[in-house]
Amino acid sequence: MLPFLTFAGGIVAGIVGVKLLKRVKSPESLGNLGDKARSGLDKAGAGLREATVTGLSAIEKSSAKMRTKLTPEAEAEAPAAAAAVVPVAKKAAPRRKVATKKKAATTTTTVDPKPEGES
Repeated sequence: MLPFLTFAGGIVAGIVGVKLLKRVKSPESLGNLGDKARSGLDKAGAGLREATVTGLSAIEKSSAKMRTKLTPEAEAEAPAAAAAVVPVAKKAAPRRKVATKKKAATTTTTVDPKPEGES
């Protein structure tokens, strides 16, 4: 019974609240509040744009540096440095030993049809 009374009280309070809100006229301060919110969002958007442009320019600079390192012209300029590097042969990794599974020993046990406790 108590949950039903709580539910009914909530419905009545909601109806009364809606009727009171319909009677009250919106004050002018709500319009000013909306303008402030819009200006704040515009500032946040401008800051986000700046951060995006800065990040993209950093990516562009780093990709340009990598592009110059990877072009064939850069490799042609430094052939002596590449010739000085001697490749080192790597040892083959030892093979892992696979553990063999032991089969479970099957034991045959005899079951006494009449244990000692029974007569």
